[in-house]
Amino acid sequence: MQRFVYINDESCRDSYRDNRVSNTKYTLWNFLPKNLLEQFRRFMNQYFLLIACLQLWPTITPVSPATTWGPLAIIFIVSASKEAWDDYNRYLSDKKVNERRIWVVKDGIRRQ
Repeated sequence: MQRFVYINDESCRDSYRDNRVSNTKYTLWNFLPKNLLEQFRRFMNQYFLLIACLQLWPTITPVSPATTWGPLAIIFIVSASKEAWDDYNRYLSDKKVNERRIWVVKDGIRRQ
């Protein structure tokens, strides 16, 4: 497969992607589903969810379901908060890199 690179040809400019850097994992729209999928990839979270669901059945459990659902929810909230904070810091870092001034050579003239 061959690739042709056209220099200073404005007609080919729209066929390429821009040079923006993006290291973020989430957006506002996909944070909850992606984060829950990420949480339930861990075996222990699947196990505790199964136990919490079994505790909703009153004939087989001697304790209140809140004793399992509460800590499970707290762990998910803390973990999701940490992921959101890390992703926000990645967004700020990307924004800083993308706003950095660069040099462009156009028609043989070097400009910032």
